[in-house]
Amino acid sequence: MKKVLYLVIACVAVGALILVGADVLSNPGLQGAGKEMPGEVPESQTPCSADGPREDTPYIEIHRVGSRSVFLYPDDSGYPAIEAECREQIQSISGQYKMGFSSAELEAMKQNGTYVAMNFSVPTTFETSYLVGGLLKVITVNEAIIFLDLEGYPETVIITRADDKSGVWDTSRNRRELRDLVAPVMQES
Repeated sequence: MKKVLYLVIACVAVGALILVGADVLSNPGLQGAGKEMPGEVPESQTPCSADGPREDTPYIEIHRVGSRSVFLYPDDSGYPAIEAECREQIQSISGQYKMGFSSAELEAMKQNGTYVAMNFSVPTTFETSYLVGGLLKVITVNEAIIFLDLEGYPETVIITRADDKSGVWDTSRNRRELRDLVAPVMQES
């Protein structure tokens, strides 16, 4: 009698597995539910990578304390407006602070801050509104970091990197428009 009971239970279990398997196979939305396949980004989310940025491609990194960075590329919908505002921030540089940060210090600041970083695949030159000797100051950057919550420094600070050197700048432009542009991206991350 026990053998028959075990056989019936086994048949019911196999039948249930077949029904569940058939349902999953007939409904592609359930396949891999709850898991993100490597390299795939759900259509409802802004592109986001934990692996880091693409090589040899300019990108904008948006980082909020306690979350992963979101990387936007030139073909992403939010990129053009954020790039234009970052360029305005850089071109509005109106002074230089006599300080610098080592690479390690800057990385620590980035880990503990909310920022937008504009990264260039090749060094890029900007003409600023900062007058030096009667001429507009031109700076070359690989990366410009615009902190949205840097404590202990003026809100208008921009930090640039060119090779291994950093520059600390003051800009005459406020962060309101940049905050408005990155807010939806930060909410999605």
